[in-house]
Amino acid sequence: MRHTALVALATVMLACGASSDTHINKSIKVGDGEHRKGSLRSVNGTINVGNEALVDGNCTTVNGEINIGENSEVGEVSCVNGSISLDRNSKASEVSCVNGSIMLGGEVKIDGDVSTVNGQIRCKSEVQIAGDLETVNGDMKVTQTIISGNMSTVNGDVSLFEKSTVRGDIIIDRDNKRPNHKEYKKLVITIDGKSKVKGNIEVRGDEPNVTVILAGGGEVLGEIINAEVVRK
Repeated sequence: MRHTALVALATVMLACGASSDTHINKSIKVGDGEHRKGSLRSVNGTINVGNEALVDGNCTTVNGEINIGENSEVGEVSCVNGSISLDRNSKASEVSCVNGSIMLGGEVKIDGDVSTVNGQIRCKSEVQIAGDLETVNGDMKVTQTIISGNMSTVNGDVSLFEKSTVRGDIIIDRDNKRPNHKEYKKLVITIDGKSKVKGNIEVRGDEPNVTVILAGGGEVLGEIINAEVVRK
């Protein structure tokens, strides 16, 4: 997990607040069809990129949403507190968030990883992720999606639907110390609709409390380690 690096993003953003490409208490808008050179940074503001737009740089916020329109292309998309959405057929190099959800529309392509610490991740049909998909505390639900790397979480449900494919492993890391000495919640991994995990499902920890549901032709080609399996 890269959540330590993500948390550090806030400090970096505030430190560069005086730079010309950083906006304080102000939102940033890129219009439809516009080509913007350089990175976009906002503290306490939203970044909205229109349809068929191009940003030759990254989009970064502290305390603000980032919305990327249809058929648009940007660099890395990252935020500290706020949601991220990429609309249909858009493209980014990487997507990451500390506290907030991530929504990827149909046919979105991500060249690297997609991750959030506290928030859910949703992928609509025909999304392609070249790296990993990961959360710490948040559910992940993907539909007709291809993930070239691993899926991983600590305390979130995982759902694969409609011929989704994970080419790597699904990893549930419960080796870490529990927050406030509480038990981890019961976690469910659902592989449905002829979805496929080509690697393993591995649950780490002495008290995993994880159930794997295989339904509708869903399958795991590798091993299922340290989890209860239910077939429907």
